[in-house]
Amino acid sequence: MSDEREKFGRLTRRDFLHLSGFGVAGLFLAGTPEFGRAAEKKPKYGGLLRVGERYGSPGLDAHKNQDMMDYQNYCLMYSGLTEMGKLPQVEMNPMLAKSWEISNDGHEYVFALREGVKFHHGKEMDSGDVKYSFERVMNPATRSPRAFAFKWIDSIQVIDKYHLKIRLKEPYAPFLTTLTVHNCAIIPAGWEPTGTKPAPGTGPFVLKSFVPNETTEFTRFDKYWEFDEKTGDRLPYLDGLYVKKVLDDGVRFNALRAGDLDYVATPPLNIMAKAVLEKPFPGIFMDYESVGNNWIFFNVSKPPFDNKKVRQAVAQAINKKDVVQAIYWGLGEVVNNQPFLNRSPFYIPVKDREVDVAKAKQLLAEAGYPNGFKTEFIETPVSYDTGGCEATIGQLKALGIEATMRVIDRAAYWPLLRKGDYTLSFRGDSERYEWDDAFYMYLHSKEIGKSNFSRYANPEMDALLEKGRVTLKIEERVEIYRRVVEIIKEDLPILYISKPVVGVAFRENVQGYRKGFSVRFSWYGGGIRYLWLDK
Repeated sequence: MSDEREKFGRLTRRDFLHLSGFGVAGLFLAGTPEFGRAAEKKPKYGGLLRVGERYGSPGLDAHKNQDMMDYQNYCLMYSGLTEMGKLPQVEMNPMLAKSWEISNDGHEYVFALREGVKFHHGKEMDSGDVKYSFERVMNPATRSPRAFAFKWIDSIQVIDKYHLKIRLKEPYAPFLTTLTVHNCAIIPAGWEPTGTKPAPGTGPFVLKSFVPNETTEFTRFDKYWEFDEKTGDRLPYLDGLYVKKVLDDGVRFNALRAGDLDYVATPPLNIMAKAVLEKPFPGIFMDYESVGNNWIFFNVSKPPFDNKKVRQAVAQAINKKDVVQAIYWGLGEVVNNQPFLNRSPFYIPVKDREVDVAKAKQLLAEAGYPNGFKTEFIETPVSYDTGGCEATIGQLKALGIEATMRVIDRAAYWPLLRKGDYTLSFRGDSERYEWDDAFYMYLHSKEIGKSNFSRYANPEMDALLEKGRVTLKIEERVEIYRRVVEIIKEDLPILYISKPVVGVAFRENVQGYRKGFSVRFSWYGGGIRYLWLDK
């Protein structure tokens, strides 16, 4: 590989982390403290962890099936080249790629793979498997919903068994964020999985049984390559997992209390808030993360929200803290014109509006609505969204805005948003990991009809978003996205409200929990593979 050294110069992985915005001095603030637990004992091997989840997985072709619960299962079965670290920093870390080098012009990436990593069926993973996996996702015949993540790739070249080169059509600053198991689980070359017959993976657990939309069962992979950095023990500790769909939060939590489950996602918010803020629940540990986003989409293509002053009036009148209190029982955190908290490395400092109903009424009058108007929110039957909508409707009454809420099925909801057949929507969304991920698909005019639900078009915004994608120097990217946030605050295609509260609860014999990504089954340095049972 000596002939590659000159073009790659000194732009290494560490440099790239800075170029991408990870660990930016001056932007990062200290994170929140972890909830305390008694000092843990030495981990033990063995035992079956019984998990209660909100959803079941419809299928397990890792390149096709991409529901949230599918992804949770992939965290157990597969690995990607990179893996995300814990919130809120979300640094990218090496996984199946142990290191990488980036050319000075940002067009070429050379990855060095870990040696000796085994698939569940015994084959050693090599660069041919990685090439095959990426090309399968990119192949239109696969119809992968994650293919868009690799539209930047021009070519993939196997250098040798443990090295490969990916060349991009043009520089793309957050490229490493696209290489996780979420977008491309690495599977053996030539394998054609189906939803019910998944390919072997390199993850810590092997699939034992699968009932679509109901249950999945896993057993420990004895040849998994990763070790616990604290103890030196080979991961995982558990003999297996049994994951069951229990749709209702209350029913799921009661099964935990009764001892029928060991670990559950999203316990009832009122119970969790009391346990966290007042008194712990006997025999059960609960914790939460501020994960994802709550925001209001304005359809700026239709009256009255085609008028910027109307949008500004709503933003001036909404008390975000009261909305958060109404939804999350005292938990949760407000956000400021962006989907990042002030301790995230991607946070752009900007002064948010202060609640001022008098000023909001003045803006409405200037827009031609001195007495308010009638409008409608459309929502899906998700408690966080409907609760936030109800709280917002109550606050808008002070402006004379009479809003109603129409709750519809998710299958009908998304086409309405994409076609612009709505006026307002209070919506929850998944975590945003980087500036481009946060802003491009929601605010670029080319995304109208796709993910730009506000139908917002601004040539300056488009130019900034395009420039941010190909700019590698962090100082320049910060200034680009500072202007993006300033425009968002002024134009308000989206009103950012808060970070949702996503919790976990488990019985006291479940040990090894590491705070980092809440209900997610895996992140760098944490997740299910570190859990063990003290019994």
